[in-house]
Amino acid sequence: MNKKISLGILLILGMLILGACSSNEEDTIVQMTPILSYTNDKEENVKFVRTKEYDGMTIKEYTDSKFFYEVTPDGKLMTIFLRNAPSGVTPNVAAKEEIKLKNEDNLKRLDYDIAKFKTTINYSDSRKQYESVSRETQGEFFTGNNVYIQYTSDGTLISISFKHEDPQVLNNVDKITVNEAKEIIINYFATNASTEKYAAQLTKEIIRYDVDVYNGKKVYNLYFTLNTEEQGNFDFTYVVSTESGIILYRKELR
Repeated sequence: MNKKISLGILLILGMLILGACSSNEEDTIVQMTPILSYTNDKEENVKFVRTKEYDGMTIKEYTDSKFFYEVTPDGKLMTIFLRNAPSGVTPNVAAKEEIKLKNEDNLKRLDYDIAKFKTTINYSDSRKQYESVSRETQGEFFTGNNVYIQYTSDGTLISISFKHEDPQVLNNVDKITVNEAKEIIINYFATNASTEKYAAQLTKEIIRYDVDVYNGKKVYNLYFTLNTEEQGNFDFTYVVSTESGIILYRKELR
């Protein structure tokens, strides 16, 4: 009787071990899939490095011969970055059109439909780098799913980082209109110590906007440019919840 019980326990333990191994293999396949879509290396050259924690989020790190990859357990790429960062500043500056083509190639390798993305590319004189932001669209709105890419001045890829949101949030009903959101910013501008001296310049007509998803919330991104004593023409940005009217993010003078 005892032998039968022991054999039964061993059989159950064996099944649990096999199940865990199978689950780990499936998880690895899920995490490797976006990496293998991007890398030029063979699968056997892509290696697991370690598990990391970022703000309570578990991240799996892998590497190939050129890049490190940070990916969530459910297979979402968070960051791709060059293993050996370039030393010094290259004297050559690539044409913006060349960076645009590199950007499109990177999005395709990541299995994105480039027709759904709007991309802006800027060159930073201070950092001697090109920086691009590609924002996924859904109709006239943005989904909040963004791809940020940095290149050296000569066009060498430094890093790619990703912002992931749920596009279904765009279906939420707006409780705040865009005009009300503009009024919120105008009122804020007139009462905030660092901006009140520029309040007279700010009108609804000069405030541009788009609809986006930010940290799981449907929002208005509000943009305008004012002439300031501190920095000349300054591009202000505010993110306002369409549900509550709360300002969730601000880019303003410090």
